[in-house]
Amino acid sequence: MSVVCPLNSSSEPSASIPLVVDLDGTLCRTDTLWECFFAAWARDVWIPLRALIWLLSGRSNLKRQLAQAAVLDAAHLPWNTDVIRALQAAKAAGRETVLATAAHQSIADSVARALPLFDVVMGSSDGTNLKGVAKAERLIQRFGERGFDYVGDSRADLAVWAVSRNGFSVSSVRPPGVSSLGEMALPHVMFRWSRMLRVRHWVKNVLVMVALFAAHRWADASAWQASLAALTSFCAVCSSIYVLNDLFDLAHDRQHASKRYRPLAAGQVELHHAFFAAIALLIGGLLIAAWAGMGVLAVVGSYCVVNAFYTLKLKRVPVADVCVLAALYTLRIVAGAVAIAAPLSPWLFAFSVFIFLSLALAKRAVDVNALAPGEALAGRGYTSRDATFVNVFGSGSALSAVLVLALYVASAQVGVLYSSANWLWLALAVILFWLMRMWRLAMAGQGDDDPVLFATRDRVSWGCALACVLCFALAI
Repeated sequence: MSVVCPLNSSSEPSASIPLVVDLDGTLCRTDTLWECFFAAWARDVWIPLRALIWLLSGRSNLKRQLAQAAVLDAAHLPWNTDVIRALQAAKAAGRETVLATAAHQSIADSVARALPLFDVVMGSSDGTNLKGVAKAERLIQRFGERGFDYVGDSRADLAVWAVSRNGFSVSSVRPPGVSSLGEMALPHVMFRWSRMLRVRHWVKNVLVMVALFAAHRWADASAWQASLAALTSFCAVCSSIYVLNDLFDLAHDRQHASKRYRPLAAGQVELHHAFFAAIALLIGGLLIAAWAGMGVLAVVGSYCVVNAFYTLKLKRVPVADVCVLAALYTLRIVAGAVAIAAPLSPWLFAFSVFIFLSLALAKRAVDVNALAPGEALAGRGYTSRDATFVNVFGSGSALSAVLVLALYVASAQVGVLYSSANWLWLALAVILFWLMRMWRLAMAGQGDDDPVLFATRDRVSWGCALACVLCFALAI
């Protein structure tokens, strides 16, 4: 539960006592240095190497270089509303308001432009990292010891709190004499990390098991072991990629109706914690893939490479983005076939390409169909004029998938694998119904920006899935 202090711990505030607030973790629920790092990396693939070189000349140099290399969207940072209210109250009372941050001066200035609440803006400059003792000394020079109230959040602020008149903290770091100012009530850490890692999205990786069932090897223990290893590898790698994708897409997610509530965009998980977790998951996933077989490692590695191109560039290229998404789904099926050393049926491959292209276009259709005339979809390269294209090609791909499945059911090969193949026609009808319904919802703007996840929450979709499973079981 949040406890809000009225900023009058020792005495009633007077107009002569300025209110000083920190930026990272205090005024905004994120770290602008890491924000700049990922914003710059999205523009220049060599930024991690450049950052290491810049750091050799000192942290202040790193901040300056990253601030110049990045385009930080300060207007959409996840603000702390309690701190903003305190600043507004101070302004109304005639107090001087100060932003004092270890972020580079240019970043501090851009924040001040986005939030016109400050009379004085202090940031790091060449040769000076305005943090801890350095910040305390600067504030003493400007306002005198005990001549200001200070709002911070971390152990780096201990030196500043020690020389302030009143100290306030927006976090659990609260030394004696420092009061609480609206500490944010976050969801449980497991819930935040589960959302960030997209644990619910692991259902997509069940596609790895398709080859095992399509090859009728459900009684083969070794095939199950290999398939489950490939499945685990994809879960780890995909979670890693989801996190990295969110880190690169922070600015666009914060302008999206629903994505702005994601843990990283909302400032609920620290960016550097998320980054290191993503690296650990990526390495772990690749090691599991190598254990499952070098062929599986090659497919999973290809998935990572393609996804990297998608994250850095292709997600903003119309048509290419949905083709890549379809390919990423299909690679899961390919990995499952490679894991159990089963030949990949051309029927299954063609069906997967068309149906996943349709679902990828449905994902875009939900956003594109919701655009106002002339409006552009942030970060994706589509405009409202693309609605017809997306809808036509998406529904056409759905019909193509059903046509491929119909040709397969009518082929001689089916009679060898299934004793009662006529049940497959009923499964085909159910799939056609489901795709038609999904596209009707997408065109009407009633679907979800992820049709696969929408299906996991949709009772009709569950009914269709159970009906298809029953039909295939009866066909066998």
